[in-house]
Amino acid sequence: MKILLFITLAINFLFASVNLQTQTAKIFDVTSKSAKINIPNLTVGQSGVIVTDVQNNSIILSQAIVTYSTDEGSQIKFVDKDVLKQDAIPTTLLKVSNGDQFILNHLYNTSLLITPNEKAKLAVKEMFPNQNFLNEDFFASHLKLTNTPIPSKDTFLDFAQAQQIGTLFFVVQNNLFIVDSLSFKVIDTVLIPNDDPSTNVPFLTKIDEIKTGLFDFTFGKDKIENYDLYYLKLLEIIK
Repeated sequence: MKILLFITLAINFLFASVNLQTQTAKIFDVTSKSAKINIPNLTVGQSGVIVTDVQNNSIILSQAIVTYSTDEGSQIKFVDKDVLKQDAIPTTLLKVSNGDQFILNHLYNTSLLITPNEKAKLAVKEMFPNQNFLNEDFFASHLKLTNTPIPSKDTFLDFAQAQQIGTLFFVVQNNLFIVDSLSFKVIDTVLIPNDDPSTNVPFLTKIDEIKTGLFDFTFGKDKIENYDLYYLKLLEIIK
């Protein structure tokens, strides 16, 4: 794992620090698939929602992901996906148009934290005291109910969308990878203090016996054999 450690540590110097706070900007040059905003120097993969005002009410029209950014501004791509899976949220047939508002980093303050051990978990929570972390046991319970011992990219994306989670925090060795829950892109990497090399699979959780289908065993051949390697590949840090 020494090679992997060197690779992940080197990545810390490739990512600029990302502002996780929400920012709002009017969109312009709208097409059927994209628009532009006057927020410069964003990270490709950051996301947000597009809202419009109707009779003093704000309605979410679409989600969007940053696809290009310069010192002058950025371009966003619309995402054809249910914005919020709640019947209480009003829907509309309105289309995105010039002058609508783009709220960058929508729901970024709510996260799912995936860690290999308790020390890593505490380190992240100390670094991000204002972040709202959904208890990882809630996600593990979901895996158990769906007979999914190995969480895939789609597993994370679907769960995050259903639970209105804006960011996914993955700790691998001494690195915290902050991932947008819509694009599944790493938007920032932070070095954290963690001298505990122990790992739990599929991650640190009090939930056990996550089984595959009707087989009477825990994990079996579908068990994550190497925590570090699995998540580095899942996040496409290594191939």
